[in-house]
Amino acid sequence: MIFFLTTKRHDYTIRKCLRLECRMLQTIVRPMCYAQLFLMRQFPRGTYVFADHERLTARDLDRLAKLCSQLENARGFQLLNHPARTLGRLPLLKRLRQTGINQFDAYRLSDHPQPKHFPVFIRGEDDHKGPLSTLIHTQQQLDHAYRTWDQRWGRTHRKLVVEHCDIGDENGVYRKYAAFRIGNRILPRHLFFSRHWCVKSWELLDEDLLAEERQYIDDFPHHDQLLQIFELAGVDFGRIDYGVKEGMLQVWEINTNPMLPVDYGGGGEARQSLHDAFNQRFIDAMRALEDGLTDDTPLRLDRTIPIWAAPQIAAEMIYRRALRGTRKRAG
Repeated sequence: MIFFLTTKRHDYTIRKCLRLECRMLQTIVRPMCYAQLFLMRQFPRGTYVFADHERLTARDLDRLAKLCSQLENARGFQLLNHPARTLGRLPLLKRLRQTGINQFDAYRLSDHPQPKHFPVFIRGEDDHKGPLSTLIHTQQQLDHAYRTWDQRWGRTHRKLVVEHCDIGDENGVYRKYAAFRIGNRILPRHLFFSRHWCVKSWELLDEDLLAEERQYIDDFPHHDQLLQIFELAGVDFGRIDYGVKEGMLQVWEINTNPMLPVDYGGGGEARQSLHDAFNQRFIDAMRALEDGLTDDTPLRLDRTIPIWAAPQIAAEMIYRRALRGTRKRAG
């Protein structure tokens, strides 16, 4: 069995995947929230995928790390994205800059930074909404943005200032590459093209660009480099989003709880075959995570349930009931 851990509000990635494109995985993949995990005393043996790290509090990360230290020493457990080894968004960007992989740096907005290079933009440290500002071209503009965010109830907390790395080509086309790591497998996901510097989805679907995407997926020239970056980040399951500048990979983030195979109809028929091919590779990689783990005897741990955990599990139960009621009415 594969246990896929997320925060309670962001389990839609795995649940939609199991309900739609990957129904055949329902027998081996079980979604679970961290609030449930923290209250468990018996742990079924299997593969545990710890996703959604950036949304956990420091206290929850500490609790998770202590739990993992007990599970990893027991027979029959495979832990992906161990919290003691997985870098968060800012530490990862810092490490990539220090090692010379990235040409850009990042800072905490709450530190009132003075970036070395402009332009910059503001984004959240714990979300995937993209930029929260337009490009900021001077220190004076950044200082003004800092004051604006600071006055909004102290909202500089968990906000990042990221130096803009321009990867546009001579025709003004921006490329966003993406690939998954699932255990020991690295899978090319997509190559998106846009006229905007922040590429969030498919925008340009010219035949020559689609041919470039197909070649990227067929040849997958960045496999070895991406494996090294995933290893550096301590990420065993997730999607890496990156660009290429002057032949060098520039990593924007590694999302441990990315959108999994779900067909929203984007890209039309031109991209359907690419979508279907990735789905099959994803299913095969997920099944491979379960191979060799055959012991069904659960592990019992003597653990004290903290007082603060009770409200979390109560909120989780209320949320689940409301969600089930919404689905029944929709059906």
